[in-house]
This record gives sequence, structure tokens and C-alpha cells, in this order.
Amino acid sequence: MQAKRSAYHELIEAMSSASFGAVLQSTCAVFARHPLPILACSLLCFAGVGILGALIYAALMLRGMAAQNSYFALAASAFNLQMQIQAALGAFTFLVGRGAITWIALRAPVGAAVTLRAAFGAALWRWRPLLASSLLYGALITVSLVGITWMLREARLDVSNYRWVRRDAHAILNMALVRTIAQLPPDPGSPFTELYSATRFHLARQSGSSLGWVLYQPSPVRLPAAVLLAGFAGALLACLTETLLCMRTARIMHMPQSSALGWLVPTVRLSLSRFWRVAAWRWGVRLAVVGLCAAALTLPITLHQGAVVPLMVSEARAYWPYPVNISAYAIGAALVGAFTIPFGLIFEAQMFLALSNDR
Repeated sequence: MQAKRSAYHELIEAMSSASFGAVLQSTCAVFARHPLPILACSLLCFAGVGILGALIYAALMLRGMAAQNSYFALAASAFNLQMQIQAALGAFTFLVGRGAITWIALRAPVGAAVTLRAAFGAALWRWRPLLASSLLYGALITVSLVGITWMLREARLDVSNYRWVRRDAHAILNMALVRTIAQLPPDPGSPFTELYSATRFHLARQSGSSLGWVLYQPSPVRLPAAVLLAGFAGALLACLTETLLCMRTARIMHMPQSSALGWLVPTVRLSLSRFWRVAAWRWGVRLAVVGLCAAALTLPITLHQGAVVPLMVSEARAYWPYPVNISAYAIGAALVGAFTIPFGLIFEAQMFLALSNDR
């Protein structure tokens, strides 16, 4: 008991200095102390929904192709159903998973007992403020993505500009860059993520048909002023929303149950009082995660999709490698997210504790 108490005091003293290194160290310590409940919660609430949706998409496509021998006619309906299922399930599991992992992160420094059942119970007990925070954050990020996507589409730097990857090195690297840029804005969370993904999918289908002739033309040298204004306004809104509301779940899970919006003013006040520190820490972690995902996931997947999958299709003389590989990519991304999402949540919780103790 004395050892636990001394370790707790050491952690509080380290976090009271509110340094980035101390917060990062405490984040890793929480992961090391409770890896099983954190990863189990992440797999159930985050990765599980994506994996289920990918398997449903593959099953629908393979069954439909076996009956109709058509790929392009089935892709839209199968993808729409996948997004609807993920949105319906993710709208519940996303907010419960955020609350449960944050609860674990807040209790870990004091050495309290942690169980997955207790974590889910704590999140469900605060479902009203969690739901309100998810809706507010998701709506603001979605609005920001409208302006960002408009500007990127005009510059031909958005994934919705491209329906397929050409088999040459320049096109593959260009697509990898475009997909990396797409990961920079924050994820609005279910069901907003699925709505945004479905919109991009149908924009890409349109780009592959009526707008296909402009896809590989040089990007315009100068964008219209209205497009630039919308893009910069969207980027500013995304940065402000992520900075001011990144500790929303930590505030909700730290305070006793309150009204649906009782967390909002204290969260914004804490972020504003240390605005530049919060912005630098949160976006620093986000950029590091995006860089790692781009190197370990985005680039290999794009290389495989551009160089290997077309060869598989030509050898098989059928289109079944496309849905199989698309589902495999989605499952791989979901498994990577099973680690990156809880890492971000734990970091936000430890940042909240550090800044709250930094008087």
C-alpha cells in the first residue's frame, strides 16, 4: 500500500509540472497498468464496429457477384448498407467506449481497481452528457470538413477526387499523399464519420464518370477566393474545436453526474486558460499518430492497391479481389485504431489531470 501511495504521489508531482513529457509518460503508464481492459474496450467499441462492417461489405459483394457477376453495380448499395450499420452501432458504442476508457485513465493513477464492467457502468451512468458532447463535437467537426473538403477537391487533393489508383509510381505516391492529408482533420465520430465517408464515396463515383476527364490534370494554380476562405475557415474551426473540446470526455467522467451540458463551460474555460499549450500538445500527438499511420498503413495499402490488386484481378479474370482487399484494408485500419484511439483518449485524460493540478 505504501508503495502504491508513493508511486501515486510521484506521478501527481510529475504531472503537476504540466510538461508534455510527464503527460506522455503517464499515458504510457496507464496503458502498461491496464492493457487488457483498455484493449478489450477498444476492440468492442471501436474496432469491432469497423470489422463487422467490413465483413458485411465483403459478404454482400461476394454473394452478389456470384449471382450477378457484376462488381460496379453492387458496390454503392453494399457500401451504403455498411455505412448504415456502422452508424447505427457506432453511435452507441463510440460514446460508451470513449467514456469507459477515459474512466480507466482517470482512475489508474490512484491505483484503484479497474474492471471492464465498472468502466462501462460509469460511462452508461453519464450517457446524457456523453451524448451531448458527441453530438456537439461531431456537428462542429462535420461543418469544418465541408469547407476543408471543398478546398481540397478544387485543388484535387481529396480522396473523393479519385475512384481508383493507376498502376504507376507517381499516381501511387500521389494517392498516398492525398490519403495522408485526409487523416489530418479530426474524426467527428459516429454517425458523422459514416455520413462523411458515404458523401466522399459518392463524390468519388461522380468523379470517376462525368468528371473523370479532369482527375489527372494539373491542379489549378490559383483557387477562387471563396474556396480558399471556406477551406481556411473550416481548418480554423477544426483546430479550435479540437483544442477547446479535446478534454470534454475527461471532464464528464471526472465530475459527478450533471446536466447534459454542465461539462461545456468548465472544459472550454480550462482549455482557454492554457490554449497554446493544449493546442501544441494535442496537435503534436495527432500529427505524430498520422505520420506513423501513413508510414505503417497508408503507404503499404496504397502500394498494394495500385500494384498488386490489379495483377490479382487480371490473373483471376474476375473482380472478387477488389472487395476482398477493400475489406482487408478496413479491418487492418480498424485494428490499428484499436491502439491509436485509446492512446489519444488516455492522453487527453492525463492532460486534463495535469492541467487541472497545474495551479
